[in-house]
Amino acid sequence: MLSPESRCFVRHEQGLFDPGVLAAVRACFVTEETRRQARVADATDARRVEIGAATVDFRMDARWYDPWRHATPERIARLWPFTWLLFPVQLRHITAVSHLVPWHQDAGYARLMPRRHARLITCFVPLEPSPGACASLEFAEGDHDEYPHQPDGLHGAALAAPGFDRLRRFTLAFGDALVFGDLTPHRTIAAPDGRIDRRSFEYRLVTPADALPDKDYFNLEDGWFVRTDGSRREFPL
Repeated sequence: MLSPESRCFVRHEQGLFDPGVLAAVRACFVTEETRRQARVADATDARRVEIGAATVDFRMDARWYDPWRHATPERIARLWPFTWLLFPVQLRHITAVSHLVPWHQDAGYARLMPRRHARLITCFVPLEPSPGACASLEFAEGDHDEYPHQPDGLHGAALAAPGFDRLRRFTLAFGDALVFGDLTPHRTIAAPDGRIDRRSFEYRLVTPADALPDKDYFNLEDGWFVRTDGSRREFPL
C-alpha cells in the first residue's frame, strides 16, 4: 500500500511481475518494434523516436498490459490506492547517449500536457533479461518540492542545476520494478560497463479519484480498460 498523499518516494518492488509473462511481452516488443516504429504519424512522433521513445502506433497495443492481468491481488495491493493505469503506456528503447533523460521530476513533464493529473506515480519496468547489467535509473534521496524545468536538448523538461548530494541506485532482477512519486528527481544512467541499450515500460498510475474525464485507463482491480463515466473499452493488438 502507498500513501495517497506522498509524491516524493521510490520503492524497489521485487517480483512484481511474472517473469514468464514479462518475457512473452518482451518478445512481442522485439518482434513489433521495427515495423511499428516506422509508422511516424507527425512531428511529435518523430521527436519521440529521436529520444528512444515509442510512436503512438507502437504504444497502442493492449498486450503491453498483460503483465498486470497476471498480477496477484497481493502484488496489486502494494500499489493501492493507485489502481488505474494511464493508457497508452510509455515504451522506450534507448540506444544512444542522446536517449538518456536528464535529471527531472515527472511532474515537470506533466506540466507539458494539455490536461494534467493532480498526482500520479510511475512504475518503471525493465524488459531486458538481466536488468542489473543494463542502463537504469538514478534517484535523488530526500524530500523535494516541485522544481522549475526547462528543455534540455531533445528532452522537453529537465532540472537546470540539480546539485543533488544523496543519490540512490537499485540492482533489479527480471520481474522487478521501481515505483516512485511524481516529485522524485531521477535520471537515466548507462549500464555499469557504459552500455546504453535497454527496453522498458513506464506505466503511470493514478487513484480513480484523480482520473480525468474522456481519458482511457486500465483498471488493475478488474482488468478492464475504463473511463470515469463507467464505460469499458477494448483496444486492438
